[in-house]
Amino acid sequence: MLFVFESLVPYPMPWMRLGLGNTATLLALFLFTPREALLVTLIRVVAGSLVVGRFFTPSFLLSLCGGLASLGAMSLVHRLFYPQFSPVGISILGALAHNLAQLTVVYLLWVKGAQILFFLPMFLFSSVATGFVIGVLTILALQKLRAFGFSVAFDHKDAVHSVWP
Repeated sequence: MLFVFESLVPYPMPWMRLGLGNTATLLALFLFTPREALLVTLIRVVAGSLVVGRFFTPSFLLSLCGGLASLGAMSLVHRLFYPQFSPVGISILGALAHNLAQLTVVYLLWVKGAQILFFLPMFLFSSVATGFVIGVLTILALQKLRAFGFSVAFDHKDAVHSVWP
């Protein structure tokens, strides 16, 4: 439960987390199908929120909406543009979708004003940074799985060169 581990680590900003749980979703997307990745997303969001005591709270709703938007964006890009987009690119797009979905939900349910746009630059910057880290972690995990003999339909050498030219 990466989400639970991550909740123990201090956040750089009150709203900013690395999103380690997204590594599991991205791995499921590369190793299985979008349907299995959806199951992983739902299980990690529900189980994580139950363990930390945030089930059916605003935090749960934001996590669920962000996770589903992220999965939708990553699934679409993976289906249409992989291997042109490496796991890093797919992860960054997923992080962007996650944060934009959360801002949209906050706007629709609570803020209902243009002041929410104040947070947009910070959210976009953090999306790129965290998406990059999660994408690199996913590449490393896929490399390890292949080294252990798992069938991974992913050429990690091309992806590593796209991250580090």
